Amino acid sequence: MGSIYNDTNPTFSGPTGGSSLAAFFDSRSDAESAVSRLEDAGVPVARIRLMPGYEADAKNAGTMSEDRSGFFDALADFFFPDEDRAVYAEGLRRGGFLVQVNDIDDALYETVHDILDDEGSIDMDERADLWSLEDRQQGASNTGFAGQPSGGKSSEDLALSESAFDDARPVAMRDTAHGSAKVRAYTFPEPGTSSDEANRQSQGQSQTQSQGGSHPSQGFRRDH
Repeated sequence: MGSIYNDTNPTFSGPTGGSSLAAFFDSRSDAESAVSRLEDAGVPVARIRLMPGYEADAKNAGTMSEDRSGFFDALADFFFPDEDRAVYAEGLRRGGFLVQVNDIDDALYETVHDILDDEGSIDMDERADLWSLEDRQQGASNTGFAGQPSGGKSSEDLALSESAFDDARPVAMRDTAHGSAKVRAYTFPEPGTSSDEANRQSQGQSQTQSQGGSHPSQGFRRDH
């Protein structure tokens, strides 16, 4: 069996304020290289998090995990908006690697962004479009994510996963002014802001970004 997710920094600091940057990688070596450069640049280890996705062994080379809702759940304390969380979960299911840096000092912000943008990270909007195209070409039913469906159970689990964090889970908002094609920027809402309100604000920012001519993001969520 290949390994499923295994957070490499379970002591990662939570939403203490400030800014967060995230990037997604196809290869472990690129992700680990980015982490090493971040540490060398002076970013505290406790603020760096690497989430590996499904890593198939030699026997199962080229396959992807059937675990959709599990990856969605594993990202619960990364505090992404649900739309972004679902896209990252799909990438992890397909064997990618997520790197997030939290609570970034102003003096290091550009350095962190440049490192994440330079180490083989991918454009998640373009990749999401590719997954959607594959989904349509394969005639897969809508289970909430792109790729081959694994049956109704996973979509039921996803619905439970989404509702489980509706009230208590803090949610970061996408910061479209500071992100780039390959690096997504987030800010945490003011204390007392509900997750529903933060999600609405994040969705409003995404719509503004799309109207401004940038690439629209794919949600990979179930139709309601």
